Amino acid sequence: MKFSLLGAPEVRSDAGVVDVGHARQLSVLAVLLVDVNQVVGVGKLLARVWGDAPPRQAKAALYSYVSRLRAALDVPIVRRSGGYVLEADPASIDLHRFRSLVALGRPDEALSLVRGEPFAGLHGAWFDSLREALAGEMTAAELDHTDARLASGENASLVAELTARTSERPLDERLAGQLMRALIGADRRADALAYYSRLSDRLADELGLDPGPALRDLHASLRPQWNPRQLPAAPPDFAGMTAELAALDLDGPIVTITGPAGAGKTRLALHWAHRHAAGYPDGQLFVHLGDSDPADVVREFITALGTDNIPPEPHAQTALYRTLLADRQMLIVLDNAANTTQVVPLLPGTPRCRVVVTSRERLPGLVTAHGARPIVL
Repeated sequence: MKFSLLGAPEVRSDAGVVDVGHARQLSVLAVLLVDVNQVVGVGKLLARVWGDAPPRQAKAALYSYVSRLRAALDVPIVRRSGGYVLEADPASIDLHRFRSLVALGRPDEALSLVRGEPFAGLHGAWFDSLREALAGEMTAAELDHTDARLASGENASLVAELTARTSERPLDERLAGQLMRALIGADRRADALAYYSRLSDRLADELGLDPGPALRDLHASLRPQWNPRQLPAAPPDFAGMTAELAALDLDGPIVTITGPAGAGKTRLALHWAHRHAAGYPDGQLFVHLGDSDPADVVREFITALGTDNIPPEPHAQTALYRTLLADRQMLIVLDNAANTTQVVPLLPGTPRCRVVVTSRERLPGLVTAHGARPIVL
């Protein structure tokens, strides 16, 4: 037996639709299905079905409805502890199946269970409140499903759909971000910028707020970008280190070159970087770290990447830095690092970028936690 609540309530058996009576009797069944396998007290049943002031005859009517439901259904409704419990497999009830699928990260399957307005035709404050809560759950599942579709490349096909949704929920920032991502993926960056501008104005006018960090980061990634070329001059008369150069040629997003002072770490890094600069068309970043504060370097790199609207919070600055690098293929040379802690905030979040770190220290934290490949001089 299958029970449907995400639409007009309905019960089906192998023989077809089961007649479970009029709306009030169906309301009793719906309450028991929502709390399946749990005792629902008589007082709670009365309040949910008849409201806070049920008529005097409501309790007698409830007993009659339960008796009729027992006769119509092949699942038990048991009297226990001052109430009733309907015993059934939660997977046979679409509401519980919906929530289970959402929890499993399968929002598309969850949404396919929705046939219309939940509990359609059933009235009362409790059902209205439950419908409102379920509307929020369905919206969240819809947003999760859209994220998955965007991740799979359904950009152009989502633009019209998301445009319609944003017209219905114009201040939903997560939905707004999805529309911007779809526009970007459909090569409509100018439209994404224009939409952000309109949304920003509306948030300010209606709520007195600026867009949140996620939208600001997305907007920052759309601004005109520079391709910095920060490498110092290539060292003259470089010779030797054939094995080390070959090691640098191997794949891997992070490599460390370590050794004592005067071993040639920077010369090796710069020689290799100039030889391979053409392979990083979005530019090269370079910094001599020494005793620099990595937060200062992050801000310098953000500016070098063409953005001057830098958030004040350090974690937001690092997030913006990685956002700006997300779709780029860049070479980043971090020279003379003091320790791993100094380097980590400067690592991009994408393997498309290559990071070369030189240091007098071995930097084992970069090797073990970040997969850096070590070259020791």
